[in-house]
Amino acid sequence: MSKAKDGPTYVRIAEDIRRRIREGDPPAGGMLPSEAELARTYSVARGTVRQAVAELERTGLVLSEAGRGRRVVGDGLPGADRTASAQYETIAKALRKRIESGELAPGQQLPGEAAAADEYGVSKGTVRQAFQLLASEQLIAAVHGKGWFVGGPDHARTRADDVAAVLRQEIAGGRFAVGAVLPGENVLAQERGVGRITVRRAFALLEAEGIVEKRAGRGRVVKTQPKGS
Repeated sequence: MSKAKDGPTYVRIAEDIRRRIREGDPPAGGMLPSEAELARTYSVARGTVRQAVAELERTGLVLSEAGRGRRVVGDGLPGADRTASAQYETIAKALRKRIESGELAPGQQLPGEAAAADEYGVSKGTVRQAFQLLASEQLIAAVHGKGWFVGGPDHARTRADDVAAVLRQEIAGGRFAVGAVLPGENVLAQERGVGRITVRRAFALLEAEGIVEKRAGRGRVVKTQPKGS
């Protein structure tokens, strides 16, 4: 928090939040942390935080949105703020339409922030704002260490899960017999259109199930048929 010691605590908190917003944390169009989060951050009561946020609302720096929280309007560059806001809302609208049409099904993993930023020609921060907006509508959810998924964590299905499922089917179908060596990570990554780390995670899933095992100098070898095949 700001080192300034003059004035009530809520004023100093408001000044610190204003400074952070000017530095882009959170950026224009983004959501302000909840009162509970801010209370923990500044080690004060929620009532004090509420006064600080009210001060920011009074000056037009943030706006309250029913059911969502407080959104950062921006400070000093209203035209640019509206442009940034329009960008993330446009992305959110496009993704919302794909979810509602069924093109993006429950459990499906969304592209990463970097990939989506390239696709839409915006910054990762703008994509993050779009994801956060959809999350506030409970259309998507973040799963720690995995990414963003349509629906909630209970539906989460990663690309590694998909690759493992295909390999499981191919082993059960006889493409890879017991004792056969599976293709390497590079080959499978190119075949499936995913990264090597995704293939490595798929192998880890199959290894945990006892279907394949890693053998020195050979790679991953089919150990047994999947259960139920």
